[in-house]
Amino acid sequence: MSLTRRNVLKAAAIFGAGALDLGQVPAAEAASTDISHGSRTVAKVALTFHGAGAPDFADPLLKIFKSTGTKVSIFAVGTWLVSDPAIAARIIAEGHDLGNHTMTHTQMKTISAKKVDAEISQCAAELKKLIGNHGAWFRPSGTQFSTATIRAAAVKYGYGQCISYDVDSKDYLNPSKKSVISNVMNNVKNGSIISMHLGHKVTLDAMPTLLSNLHAKGFTPVTLTELLQA
Repeated sequence: MSLTRRNVLKAAAIFGAGALDLGQVPAAEAASTDISHGSRTVAKVALTFHGAGAPDFADPLLKIFKSTGTKVSIFAVGTWLVSDPAIAARIIAEGHDLGNHTMTHTQMKTISAKKVDAEISQCAAELKKLIGNHGAWFRPSGTQFSTATIRAAAVKYGYGQCISYDVDSKDYLNPSKKSVISNVMNNVKNGSIISMHLGHKVTLDAMPTLLSNLHAKGFTPVTLTELLQA
């Protein structure tokens, strides 16, 4: 584990993801790769969500998480926060991680370094306005993996690591409920970071069965902060 990541996780452990303000991390300490999973020796997984879409889907998903005691990590798109400012405080109050998924969810690998910087900084500013800090984690939009340019900008605004994933539910393709569940269950392992989306009905439809299946296989869904401390 790198010095940067140890410091990030220590801060998360002390202050909690909801109150976390990581501060600036020196560029020299930036990680050269993304985090795609946690420990393979612990039967915990992280359900991570692209934070955007209609409240018609986000609200009932959050209710499912609350009723089942499930903690997740949500990467908010800045424009989504602008359209529904109350959602940020609700996510934090219900014990979930809230992170940065850029301001407009553009294709990060196709834009200039200046625009990359703006996408990250503007969403960070929106988070800070709403919850008092810039969020626990950062995930680039439009790509599973970051680039050196993206990582440099992320570090500049206090995100010591970029979060990727090793399991893709492919719910954004709006497949069948069965497909979403099988995409996860056929690939999940100890420490998996699972990519999902709040703005799709199939995600909502699949969630009760998916949670049941994960528990039946011995997996406990936790926040990224908890997963990466394991």
